Amino acid sequence: MKCTEVLFKSPSDLTALANNPRKITKADFQRLVDSININGFWQHRPMALEEKDGKLVVLAGNQRLKAARKLKLNEVPCVIYSDLTEEERVDIITRDNINNGEFDDVVLNEDPMYAELDLDFIGLQLPEPEIPEAPKKKAKAKAMDPEPGDPDSEDDGDDEDLVDDSKEAFYRSMLGDFLYDSDNKFEIPNLLLDQQPKHVELPLNPWGANSRLRKGVSTYHFYVDDYRFEALFKDPIKLLQSGCKQIVEPNCSCHDQTPIAFGIYQIYRKRYLARYFQECGVKVWVDLNVSHKFIEYNKKGIPDGYNAFFTRGLDGWLESLKLDLKVAQEISNLEKPNLCVYGGGEEIQEFCMKNGLLYVTDFINAKKM
Repeated sequence: MKCTEVLFKSPSDLTALANNPRKITKADFQRLVDSININGFWQHRPMALEEKDGKLVVLAGNQRLKAARKLKLNEVPCVIYSDLTEEERVDIITRDNINNGEFDDVVLNEDPMYAELDLDFIGLQLPEPEIPEAPKKKAKAKAMDPEPGDPDSEDDGDDEDLVDDSKEAFYRSMLGDFLYDSDNKFEIPNLLLDQQPKHVELPLNPWGANSRLRKGVSTYHFYVDDYRFEALFKDPIKLLQSGCKQIVEPNCSCHDQTPIAFGIYQIYRKRYLARYFQECGVKVWVDLNVSHKFIEYNKKGIPDGYNAFFTRGLDGWLESLKLDLKVAQEISNLEKPNLCVYGGGEEIQEFCMKNGLLYVTDFINAKKM
C-alpha cells in the first residue's frame, strides 16, 4: 500500500464510491455542511482516494464530497492510495468513520475550555445525568406528630423534588391530543391574550446555541436552523423544565418556494406548540418571520389586540421588515406595536430606532464576527 502526501483536488474531478456502505441523515448532513462552511476542511483528515479506471474514486469522505459540492468549493484536501489489497481497501472504507473510545462527559461539562462548545452543532449528545431517587420519609406515629407551628418540627417544607415531579406531571397532562379553540377555517389554534409578554426578559438565548440546557435563561428564541428545535415538537417538556418564562414562537421555515399546504402545516404546528406553552404558563412572542407568500396565513390564530411580536432582521431586507411592522400594527391596532427585531445590521437598527422598535443583536452572527 502506498499513499501520497496531502493534495488538493477539485470536487468535480472526484467520483463518489458506488454502493457506499455509509449513510447519513438529513440533519447530520446539514450539520456537516454548516461545519465545513464555518471551519473549512481539516487538513489533518483528508479524503482518501484511489485511482481506478482513470477516475479518482473516493474511498473515505463521500459525505464530505457531497457537502463540498453543495457549498461549491473549488478544492478539497485529499490523499491518493495505490497498490491496495482488497482487505486494505475495505478497511479504509469502513474504518474511517468508526470512533474507538468515547467522550468524557464530566470533562466536557466542567472544563472551562469546552464551556462554549456547541454539542448540538457537532452532533454530539451527552447522556442525561442520573438523578438519585429521593428517599421516602417514614411516617411517624400520630402521637409523635409535632403540633402546627412547633419549632422542633423536622418538616422544613422543602419538597422540591415533589414539586418538580408534580410540574412534569402537569406538563405531560397538558401534552395530550387537544383541539384548542380556533377562529379560522384551518383550525390553527388561537393564542391567549393573557399570556403575552410586555418586555423581553433577559437572558435571551437562541435555542440550541449550546446543547447543555442552561438554567436561568428567561427567554428562548428559535432563529436557528430548524433541525435544532425539531425535537421539541415530539417532546417539549425539556424547554419547560429549563424554567424559562418566555419564548418566541418556533421559526419554522416558510419560503416562497414552500408549497402552501406544507407552509400552513408549519404555521399550524408552531402555533399549536406556542399555545401549549401558554397553557403551561410560558408567555409567547408571535413570530412574524415568514415569506410574503405566507403573511396572511401566519396571521391565523393571533387574536385582535395581541401586542407581542418578534421577527428576524436581515441585511438588505428592510422592505420585508416594513411589511412585518404593518402586520404588527394591524393586529395590535397600535401605531407603535411591541415588535422586537433580532439582528440585521446598522440599516435595520436605524429603522428600529426611528420607529420605536426594539432591536436585539444577533447573538450567533455577532459571536462569529
